[in-house]
Amino acid sequence: MDLQPEVSVQCPYCWETIDLLLDASAGTQEYVEDCPVCCRPIIVHVSFLFDEPEVWVEPEMN
Repeated sequence: MDLQPEVSVQCPYCWETIDLLLDASAGTQEYVEDCPVCCRPIIVHVSFLFDEPEVWVEPEMN
């Protein structure tokens, strides 16, 4: 298993496709990362099923 897989997701604000580098050693996780295109905060959800990352993103609501 690649410990730093890269995945592509779509920003929930600007709809641009962005690449995220994951840390597979951390297991299931949730964190906030700014979109490199529009700079808005995105909540990134990561889980691993059979060593394959499953990633979904959502806008951060304040």
